[in-house]
Amino acid sequence: MAGLKKYVDWMSRGRKTDRVAYVLRERDLPDPTAGAEWAVDITFNAAEELLRDPTLKDAFKSAIDNGSTVVVQKD
Repeated sequence: MAGLKKYVDWMSRGRKTDRVAYVLRERDLPDPTAGAEWAVDITFNAAEELLRDPTLKDAFKSAIDNGSTVVVQKD
């Protein structure tokens, strides 16, 4: 999954929208929520993320097949 990146949808003052985008290229990012912006997660490691949450396998596959996918993740 080389090249797969994780972006988090952030509002002002550090609030999250719970939306996470997995993309191959930044230009494939969907529009952020109104008043928010996408921020790259520089600590993202696809293998570690899959070990922690195996249900992301389908999201990763979708991102690879379609260029991007958005999931809602509650922390």
